[in-house]
Amino acid sequence: MTIKNRSFFPYVDFFPAENFKLIGECADKKVLLIGKVKGYGDPIVAICETDEPSQEELSACDLYELMKFSQSKVNLTEAT
Repeated sequence: MTIKNRSFFPYVDFFPAENFKLIGECADKKVLLIGKVKGYGDPIVAICETDEPSQEELSACDLYELMKFSQSKVNLTEAT
């Protein structure tokens, strides 16, 4: 699992890939918690397009931005 836009998030502590956590879904795709903002702890997530996240290039985004601008409902099943 690689995060293709990691360089846009220098203020984030990204987790090792084995610590990514499934926290919900959006548009029938998995929402993975992949890091937290340094100092604040705001969740950074990625949408997993397949059942094999280890084979994907993921794009990081702020969870709150995803919830605000997504055309689909974001369903969280785990606390961040």
